[in-house]
Amino acid sequence: MDKPITVILIALILSNLTLKAQDDKQVSVGKTAWKLKVSVNGHYLVKEDGTPFFWLGDTGWEMLHRLSRKEIETYLENRKEKGFNVIQTTVISEFIHSDRETNYYGDSALVNDNPEKPAVTPGSNPLVPGEYDYWDHVDYAVKAAAQKGLYIALVPTWGEWIIPRTGKALFNTTSQSYNYGWFIGNRYSKDKNIIWILGGDRHPDERPGGIELWRAMAEGIADGVNGIKMQEGKADYSTTLMTHHSFNSGSNWFHNDAWTDFHIWGSYHAEINNTRAWELALQDWNLPNPKPTINGEPCYEGHGINYAVEDNGYFTSTDVRLAAYWSAFSGAAGFTYGCQPVWQFTDEKRSKHSKMTLIPWQKGLDMPGALQVRFLKQFMEEIITPELIPDQTIIMDGEGSCGSRSCALRTKTAAYIYIPTGNQLKIRSGILTGNKISASWFDPRTGSTISIGDFENKNDLVFNVPGMSEELTWLKSGRGCDWVLVLKSK
Repeated sequence: MDKPITVILIALILSNLTLKAQDDKQVSVGKTAWKLKVSVNGHYLVKEDGTPFFWLGDTGWEMLHRLSRKEIETYLENRKEKGFNVIQTTVISEFIHSDRETNYYGDSALVNDNPEKPAVTPGSNPLVPGEYDYWDHVDYAVKAAAQKGLYIALVPTWGEWIIPRTGKALFNTTSQSYNYGWFIGNRYSKDKNIIWILGGDRHPDERPGGIELWRAMAEGIADGVNGIKMQEGKADYSTTLMTHHSFNSGSNWFHNDAWTDFHIWGSYHAEINNTRAWELALQDWNLPNPKPTINGEPCYEGHGINYAVEDNGYFTSTDVRLAAYWSAFSGAAGFTYGCQPVWQFTDEKRSKHSKMTLIPWQKGLDMPGALQVRFLKQFMEEIITPELIPDQTIIMDGEGSCGSRSCALRTKTAAYIYIPTGNQLKIRSGILTGNKISASWFDPRTGSTISIGDFENKNDLVFNVPGMSEELTWLKSGRGCDWVLVLKSK
């Protein structure tokens, strides 16, 4: 470690001594320091100074297995430039044991598939044969992300190896889960850009005892981070930021668990116009003692719709925007983008985990949806306050249903309504304060804003979206004609 980084780390550690450890979750990284905590209303993530942190993740699930050091650098730089702030990636992959695949350099994570025996060798020099092992490669990726100001949302093992559907479980006892969790938590205790995601697709109760296996791993991770090894069913979780990922929200099983700081779920890949994108966000929003919730696995751009390309075609950037804005405008604290070739990093050298994939990952990095989701992050980080709530009552007419459903957020002085298919909206007057309302359109495809004008705040207002573009001024309805109506008190 060079001296400037060491000096800055010392300064950060000293400054952190004055902060309340029990109230906040500390995340400090190299030249950058973040402190993520839950907002006062329990629904959003914010930084140390209270400014909003909107989770914009990317599913780099197979990064640690399929990419070289140079390729990891290329991938992370691309995501940084596009405004992503979280990379979701997996240590023990869903595929790495089922087909005996190792990482790019031919190394395995475990000795003989034993989760209590990580395959660690002395030294870490990538130029010395036998030194640079699987875990050194994970170390490299974590630090490379930190240097770019990116969080790594690290999945210690994909759900398959605790909740098997097609193979044989690697984890069968709580001591195995705890000990593996302790190892990985302790190894990355100094890398504070880590966010922990347990799970991976499978519901924890699909296997008898599965819930307790995940709880034991959470305890092991926290104890490892804290440098304590005592499996007793409890730990100090103030030093970790942790959640559980599956098809349904982790709130169904772990809402009251101390290790769970926020919830994550997926609207997934079954259909277009997938109402789970807003239904699950609202479900978690309305829980007692709420925690932030995130759509962490929506439909992937370029993924076959319901896994049947021949019959249904592929998800597009329009589908990505629908899932993203429906989730965020229903109270989600973040959204994770996914791209079919990128999550698996397939190209002419690497086999496809899914035959639905059309292009190599290098081209997939720049698909339209990846360029557009940053506008949502920028928009949300400007409007999130403790007073921001989902509220459909501001829509008198034109709420729509299924694929045309409009979703609304508001405070006392502003309202934001996502209109997915250009349907006309009638807005109720008097919900916002002030004598006048200023109105504008936000374009989720380009991030641009069009002023509409000012209106008296005493009559119900009707709005019709503008044309989709300068070339298509006549096109105002249907898929792809999505807009955000912005109303502000004057």
